[in-house]
Amino acid sequence: MRKINYFSFIVFVLLFSFNIVFSQEKAVLLIIAHGSPMSKWNDRVLKLEDEVKTILAKNETKRFESVRVAFMEFAEPSIHSAIKEFERAGIQRVFAVPLFIAPSGHSVFDIPTILGLYGDCEMRERIKKEGTAIVQTEINMTLGPTLSSSNVLKGIMLTRVQELSTKPDSEAVVLLAHGDDDFLTFWDSMCQDIGYYICAHTGIDYFDYVFVEVGQGFSSQGVPVILKAAEKKSKTLVVGLYLSMGTDKMASSPVFNFMGKQTNVKNLFSGKNIVFSPTGLLPDIRVAKWIVDMANSWVNER
Repeated sequence: MRKINYFSFIVFVLLFSFNIVFSQEKAVLLIIAHGSPMSKWNDRVLKLEDEVKTILAKNETKRFESVRVAFMEFAEPSIHSAIKEFERAGIQRVFAVPLFIAPSGHSVFDIPTILGLYGDCEMRERIKKEGTAIVQTEINMTLGPTLSSSNVLKGIMLTRVQELSTKPDSEAVVLLAHGDDDFLTFWDSMCQDIGYYICAHTGIDYFDYVFVEVGQGFSSQGVPVILKAAEKKSKTLVVGLYLSMGTDKMASSPVFNFMGKQTNVKNLFSGKNIVFSPTGLLPDIRVAKWIVDMANSWVNER
């Protein structure tokens, strides 16, 4: 009987010790964004660190040793340098939030490859040739979904429209979004859902969308859709599903190559009431709240 009790005691101690070690696993929250050569773009994203920390503190969430933003390319800290920093700090688990709009080549292939979670040889070689370091670490990784997994995009785009709207029944909304050729069905469905949501909550009955990559395609893809809307309604509101940039930046170039001709932007929109939003998704506290909600859901599942 004494031997049995002794054996039971040893098992209890081992299980209790394991639970203590597991519960004390050092974890961090890593927010991964694309990055830009423009510091102003990056600064808006970097501010999310403090916003997320503030929300976690208010919620008395003490699961994370730190919160960090890292960039896929163009800016520091890079994903690789952030992970190296975590290794030096003895971090055992990284909860990574990809701050991307929707599934794309970046979120589905590039980020997992850089984190060492996806082992396609061609993908690894391409990323290395682009000068991006691939992570090699023993830290456990959990990679989350994109912003499209929540209602954040609908809510913020509705706000951007309301910031510009003055008379809904005479207005049109045009949504610009990056899109992705390999995930067009998803992007189409997402943009349509956002349009339905905006119209249902504003009374605006004209909505259209078009895919325009940042810094590309505004004159060839965006302008025709905007001008079409301007013909139908007396005022056109142009908002953008971009993380840290408004559509006004796209329309600020003095000259466009429109239909094969160099055309001044003022001539294109002359005499038309077209308003471009100066703000993308950021700054908006709902993005930070979504990051915290995602992090808490991971912690609660463990």
